[in-house]
Parts: sequence; structure tokens; C-alpha cells
Amino acid sequence: MQLRTALAAAALALVAAPAAAQPPPRKLELSYSGSLNALHLTGEVKVLALHVSEQAGAGNFDTHADLHSYGLLRAFKRIDVWTAADGPVEAGLPRPHVFDFIETKKNGSRKRTLLTWLKDKVVSQPPHPAFGKPPPTMAQELSASDPVTQMSRIAYAAGSGSICGHSWRFFDGVQLYDLQLGPPAADRPTPRDKALGVTEAAHCVVRYVEVAGFRHKPGADTGIRSAISARFGRLGAAGPWVALTLKADTLLGDAQVQLDSVRVSPA
Repeated sequence: MQLRTALAAAALALVAAPAAAQPPPRKLELSYSGSLNALHLTGEVKVLALHVSEQAGAGNFDTHADLHSYGLLRAFKRIDVWTAADGPVEAGLPRPHVFDFIETKKNGSRKRTLLTWLKDKVVSQPPHPAFGKPPPTMAQELSASDPVTQMSRIAYAAGSGSICGHSWRFFDGVQLYDLQLGPPAADRPTPRDKALGVTEAAHCVVRYVEVAGFRHKPGADTGIRSAISARFGRLGAAGPWVALTLKADTLLGDAQVQLDSVRVSPA
């Protein structure tokens, strides 16, 4: 399961920290597009589409996301992924409980993986043998969260200071990795941001670090040629924070994921 490629590195590097105060229950619908300037020569073309639907409640959350590749990227990597995560909200922070991952293969078949976080272990259905150099330990798996749960935390952030400046550990059932977000810097909302309802924004540098569960040893080439730049914004005067853009220079060229539309309504 290449969720690191499909979700984290491509789009779901956009994570957040716990809120200082509990936000009101609400539903978020977010649509993102990914573009690529192949080898820095062709100009930007759409290669990725991501849609997220999140029920952000006071005591629990329920988030669904689907991700699909197009054009040049699909020639290198077919991505047709449907994911979901739900669980409790404790101390203002979504906690991992159940993560459902469905991926369509090249031959049209579908592979499903279900992860459940219990008190003393993470259970995978179907069972997955230890994999990688080194493989993840159970302690590492328990200390991590699935990508969709991590993504769901953005809506619970109180401000830019609780988004950037933190390190988050991901586990997708096979691979375990960290996304280390540097300190936040204030950003003036662009005309595009304002059209989406953004009233304030911030950016930070993100570092992707492989930890365990990979075929190659940690430190090998990941295909990311530059620091990853992430931007976040608040909707309205007291609305939720959302991920706005993610940019990086990759093996295939300059890549960008940006928010195209957003809708927020009472849960």
C-alpha cells in the first residue's frame, strides 16, 4: 500500500495540532487539485484531485477522503484511493480508532485494509506481516495516527501556532513516517484566498522523514527535491482553519496541491 505516495507526500502533509478551545460541531467539504510542471518545462497541468468530507464533532469525528491521479502522474502512478477514519475527540484532538483504506489496482481489483487502534496494539485486517528495513514496532504504531485522522485535526486548530511548529507521526498499515512542521510565519491572504473566505493565513516548512516499513533504508532518495512549503488559512472571523496549498520540487517537477473550494455548515 503506497499511501505515503498517494496521500501524505502528495496531499495529506497538511496536518494540524490540537485546539486550545473546543470548536462548535460542523461539517466541512473541501476539494483540492494537484498540478505538476513536468521537469520544469511544460507549464502546470492537473494531475491530482482530492475531496474531503469531515464531520467535526465535539466528542467524535468522521472523515472521508478520495484521491485520484490524472494525466502525466497517472502514467507513472495510478492512484484511485478511498479512505475513511472515525474516532473520539479527546482534549480537543481527534484520536485514531478505525481507519479504512480501499485502493483500486491496475487490473481493476480492489484491495481493502482496515486498521483499528486498541489500547495495547494496532490490529490490521487482513493481517500484515512485519515489513521494511527496519519494520515498525508495535510501540511506534501505537504512537502514530493514520493519515486521515491527522488531516482531520486541522479543523480543530485554534490558530497558526497550533498548526506549525509540531511533528506528527503517521502509520498507514505498512509505512511509518514523520512530518515535521517548522515554526509558523504570518502570510497575507491572496485574492484567491479571500475568494474562499480566508481572513488570515500562515505558512511553514515541512520536512518528511521516513522511519520504518520501507523497502529501502531510511535516508534513501524519496523523490522530493526541496523543502515542502505548506500554507494554512482561517475561514471567516472565527471559522475553522483549513489547508490552502502544499508545494515541493519533486523528481517529476514542481508539484502543488491547492484548495479549490470549501463549504462549512453546522453538523
